Amino acid sequence: MNARPLTIAEWSKLLAEHGLVVDNVTTAPMALLQPRRLVSDEGLFGALRFARNVLLHRDARKRVLAMRRTFRKHRKQLAAVAIVAHKPAASATG
Repeated sequence: MNARPLTIAEWSKLLAEHGLVVDNVTTAPMALLQPRRLVSDEGLFGALRFARNVLLHRDARKRVLAMRRTFRKHRKQLAAVAIVAHKPAASATG
């Protein structure tokens, strides 16, 4: 995977270019692929299903472990970002 995450400024610019107005930006530590977060996001059974798939499917396991290593290596530079934006109401003219 050769994805490059966007900065908050890049996300905000992209949203503005598509006509949206950013209302709020919130950040949190990156917790993706951490067991506690997995259970929180997917529920116990979903997290167990994910773990089973990672254990049973070698290619998936390799991808997930590579992503986790990357997240851990760059954890000081990565964050979870939530951006709330809205589309402005069309102005009434005439």
